[in-house]
Amino acid sequence: MTTSHSPLRALKAQADNIARILKAIERGEKVTEDVGGKLAASLTAGVAKVAIAMDDKMIIVDIAWATVKATGEMALADYVLKLMRGSRDTNH
Repeated sequence: MTTSHSPLRALKAQADNIARILKAIERGEKVTEDVGGKLAASLTAGVAKVAIAMDDKMIIVDIAWATVKATGEMALADYVLKLMRGSRDTNH
């Protein structure tokens, strides 16, 4: 299990895996990590709900499948990594 202060390579590996799973499901592929098929079933609802459990926090991401489709796997991984590290986008 990781924390927001875990080594970057560990967090990046987890974020890359989450992005890979989302993109695979969006393409209609069978994913063994989708136990019970809940993520695949959420395609019809239009929104995926992904929970990321970490030692120091729990992150719940609601992301539209249209956004997953329009976004590249690397960009999704970067977004998830930012959430895991606790980074926030600031508007000036």
